[in-house]
Amino acid sequence: MPLTSLAPNLMVHDVGRTVDYYTRVLGFDFAMGVTDEGQKPVFAWPAPEPLCYAMVTSGAVHIMFQSKKSLAAELPSLENVKVGGAFTLYIECDDLEARFAALDDEDTVFLKRPHVTFYGMREFYFKDINGYILVFAQKAA
Repeated sequence: MPLTSLAPNLMVHDVGRTVDYYTRVLGFDFAMGVTDEGQKPVFAWPAPEPLCYAMVTSGAVHIMFQSKKSLAAELPSLENVKVGGAFTLYIECDDLEARFAALDDEDTVFLKRPHVTFYGMREFYFKDINGYILVFAQKAA
């Protein structure tokens, strides 16, 4: 039986700061969040109070963020795990150059600047504000 979707849930220190970065800098849309106190759903950004969880979207890409405190309460084995990851989020996009130019104006930590790969993609790697590695990619012309 086929799987139907994948939405990574990234552990972060500050959900609100992360949502701001992903919406303002990376162009994602805020889909929803949950307040830290009272666990109330929120559907508009900016949120009226701190969040323990949020989801952002852009086209078919969905990424969730959950505070370390909240995630460790659900999964105690994550209590001593460092925020950030030893994996990459590979995101295909349109207009790679415009995305790179927008990020180049920020204090972005680039791991690889735009380059063409042997498999025919133009891509660049960078770290988000939590230390996660994202790759934006587009078919090379």
